[in-house]
Formats: sequence, C-alpha cells, structure tokens
Amino acid sequence: MLSGFNTNIRHRGVLFHVQTEDSGVRAPHIITHLYHGGTILASEKSGYEELLDCDDREAGVKSRMETQHKSMLKRLRGNAFDEIITQVLGDVFSDGAEPDVTGATTRPEPPSVTAEPTPVPATRSEARSFGEGIVSEKPLDEVVLEYLVDSARKRKRTAS
Repeated sequence: MLSGFNTNIRHRGVLFHVQTEDSGVRAPHIITHLYHGGTILASEKSGYEELLDCDDREAGVKSRMETQHKSMLKRLRGNAFDEIITQVLGDVFSDGAEPDVTGATTRPEPPSVTAEPTPVPATRSEARSFGEGIVSEKPLDEVVLEYLVDSARKRKRTAS
C-alpha cells in the first residue's frame, strides 16, 4: 500500500480537501475523495488489478494515484462540483461568482445603493459544519504528527 496524496485547495473562497489513497494489493483500487469540513462531496474509485503482476506495479499505481488526484483538483477548479456543493452545503461560495455553462465564472451585478435588503432564507451553510474552525492548511500527516507529539508530551508530564 502506497502513501496517499492530500491537498487543501481554495475554490471560490471556500477551503476543500482532496485525498487520494491506495487500498493495497488485497483490494487493488485507488479512491479519491473531495471533502469540506468532514463531509465527502464527491468520490472517484478506480481499480488496478491488471498491475498486480507487473514488475513496476508500485510506479504504475503511484502514477495512477497522481493522475486521479490531479483530475479531481482540475474538476473542482473547473466548477464540476459546484452544483453538488451547493446542494449539500447551501450557498457557501463567498466570492459571489456563479458558474456559467462554459465553466467560467461570472460575477453578479452589485446591488444598487438604494436597494432594500432582502431576507435570506436559512441554509445549511449557516449551521456550523463538521470540522469548521479546525480545518488546517497543513497536510494531514503534519497534523497527525503534531497531535501525536503533543499527546506524548502530555503523558510524559503526568507520569513525572
């Protein structure tokens, strides 16, 4: 089983996390998830059974993992997941841009100064998302290592 890839990426003002993992030779597939605050928004799974008997299996799997990971990042950047993101999380995009059918983004006209404020319906985005406020810009392995070091220090202090 190979080490995976983790990328924190901002899209339209919102922080997302893309994670790609190898399940190993017993379950030869690669899984990539797109997360926001602990919620899986999209997944992609591909098998690599045909590589199991190859001499360069590790290099082949790593190459496929990179390709699949980069593909998820490109699709996020290309607004491919904007509809599902809005369905699951509500109106979370802070940039005010709306994707058009070509994949580009267009900014809405700013409201006139004399416009009356309109009530905004409550959405899931107003509720606190799982992990909100604790999502780190650091890679997952650094976050885990920091936690383990802090935990070991606390145990050492209580033992003395």
